[in-house]
Amino acid sequence: MKPISITIHPQRIIQVACSLITLYLFFAFLPIPRPIGIGLDPSWKYGISQLAENNVIFGKDIIFTYGAFGYLVRGAVLEGNFWDIFIFKTLVHGLLFAVTIWRIIKSKTALEQLAIAISVSFPYFISDFYEALQTEYQTLYIIVILLSFREIWQGKHAHYWAIGIGAVGGFLLHSKVSMGLQASASLFIFFAIQVLLGFRSRLGIRKNILLLLDSQLATASTAFLFLRVENLNNWLNLLLALIISVLIAVAVLPKLLKSHPHLTPICQFTPRILYGLSLTAIILLSSPSLLDYLEGYSHITAGYSGGMSYIGSSTELAFVFLELLGLLWLLLLVAKDGNPSFSAAMVLLILLTFKHGFVRQGAHGLRFVFSMPLIVALCTVQIRPGFWQKFAYGFHLYSLILCLGFHHYYTNFFSDYYHTNLLRPLTPAVVAEKFSYFWHPSNLKADLLAQSEDNLQAVTLPPEVREVIGSRSVDIIPRETSMVAANGLNWKPRPVFQSQAAYTPYLDNANRDSLANEPRDVLLYNFHTVDARHPFFDAPATAFHYICHYGISPQVPELVQLPALPNVMLLEPLPQSRCGPPQSQRELSVVWDDFAQITPEDGELVRASIEIEHSFWGRLAKSLFRVPPVTITVRDLAGEERTYRILVANAEGGVWLSHLPRHDGEAFELFQGQLPPRTYSFKFSTLNTSLFQPRIRVTLMGYELGEFQERAARYGEISDVGN
Repeated sequence: MKPISITIHPQRIIQVACSLITLYLFFAFLPIPRPIGIGLDPSWKYGISQLAENNVIFGKDIIFTYGAFGYLVRGAVLEGNFWDIFIFKTLVHGLLFAVTIWRIIKSKTALEQLAIAISVSFPYFISDFYEALQTEYQTLYIIVILLSFREIWQGKHAHYWAIGIGAVGGFLLHSKVSMGLQASASLFIFFAIQVLLGFRSRLGIRKNILLLLDSQLATASTAFLFLRVENLNNWLNLLLALIISVLIAVAVLPKLLKSHPHLTPICQFTPRILYGLSLTAIILLSSPSLLDYLEGYSHITAGYSGGMSYIGSSTELAFVFLELLGLLWLLLLVAKDGNPSFSAAMVLLILLTFKHGFVRQGAHGLRFVFSMPLIVALCTVQIRPGFWQKFAYGFHLYSLILCLGFHHYYTNFFSDYYHTNLLRPLTPAVVAEKFSYFWHPSNLKADLLAQSEDNLQAVTLPPEVREVIGSRSVDIIPRETSMVAANGLNWKPRPVFQSQAAYTPYLDNANRDSLANEPRDVLLYNFHTVDARHPFFDAPATAFHYICHYGISPQVPELVQLPALPNVMLLEPLPQSRCGPPQSQRELSVVWDDFAQITPEDGELVRASIEIEHSFWGRLAKSLFRVPPVTITVRDLAGEERTYRILVANAEGGVWLSHLPRHDGEAFELFQGQLPPRTYSFKFSTLNTSLFQPRIRVTLMGYELGEFQERAARYGEISDVGN
């Protein structure tokens, strides 16, 4: 009998162990869609899902930072969109795992492989509670990893990769606009640098120009098509433009250029140039307009700096600046070692992610710090072995420690929202649940819909109120759109369907014009806002319109109490405007922290158009960071002072100033025609006046009293003013 011999292959054991770990991580990090929730963020997530179900046109009917396919990355699950969201999220998750494994296989050392694996894993650790780092940013991570493969862009299939990634960038414009812009702009810079280097070295000029043209044409084509993907005319127009461009370039131009042989090299670019010109004309002449879609987004994103309240600590900023400097140095080393196109593309991504993280509210900085380790790791694999590669590994460790520090800080700062246990996704119970959901997604759908139903109980209207509304058109001010799902309402939203996001006059006027041109039968109104603003300051032109044109419904003459939303008012259109006609205007030049008076001669009702301009340093700071908020302190005839935050960008729209309700009760009376106490004077303040011009231009616009009734002054009120 021969002895049994067992041969142990350590390499095989390592491979099996790595495969099992990868499989475990795949299910541990599996993205799970979200149910409908209540509150500011859950409401807009429901909103983009419901609007996509209603086939509205983003950029025309709706202005937001997410587009028609935004529900795939951040939307709430509805009965009709679960499979779209589940499949898309799982597909992106699988693709990120695939390109990460590919990048690890192509890495030369175990240390490089470990750096890549850890860097991709870190955002996953917090993505269950910080959803932006789930599908939304994972699409960007995929593109970043692909750009790091020199063999892709030097290979014979580079054109297909350029077209594919460019097309993805165009599609991403209609999921999260900023993601699409980052992807397409980075690709443009990547190939533009290749072209410039080609002119310098006289190598690969033709190939790189073609790659640049292919990628950008693919981006523009898909961006145009996905604006209204079901519009067959758009598809036919592009197909016709492509066919005609190729025919002219192949059959006509060569004959015309026979007498000009020095122009013959241009022929290889003419199909793309002709198609690009045709595509530009189609985009400019089409309706709905892709340019309008991007313009609306630009107004929202431009207002973020002045619109958000939370300002990070100087210590936090110092650590991040150190990381920025280190990243830029590593990218310089990568450029020196032969991949300047990757370095240039990453500089743009880093700066945009930094701006996104530190010009926006709350924990947006987590996006930056948890995304940077991947770029650092991709730099380490491209830097030549030696001192600087060792430095890169040390800096990679610093970036990971920074992630842990930020996670600890923000999970304690926002303890009601974020899990403190970073390793929670790896716990067997969580992995087992996700494993079950992966193989039985119908159970996941049922659980999510059940969670939605439970959540919506808190904003369900009483039956008698729901009966009054019936099938009439409804809009919800300021933001709790989840009421639509809870009550089956006939929702006709304003273009910016959450008032706090109407950051500029362009957005504010779009909302006002929507209400003026197509009056809603019912407004469900809650006297509430965010960031210590006055509710009438969110969208001042829109607020003035509904103050004048809407009143408390006689069928629901009281405040409606909901578990999660107290003091809801049911407003209906008035037969005519309650506000009187305009009177005179008066211009003031106000200095910071100095009270200015509203006199009886200014009008019985007064709005104020406020123009606050940034100084040079303020404009510079605003482009990179959050600037300190501006507040207005109002003093009434009784001498009582109240301070509210105002938005610099949209205060020109004319804020309601002379009679500001102090609470829900006074707002309710206002919509019944009873004015709150009159504002006597006001002043502006900020933490750093050097960021603004020293004087503020205020135009007081007076109106007659109209159908409003002014509250009689109590004895002694006027004599107390100024004491």
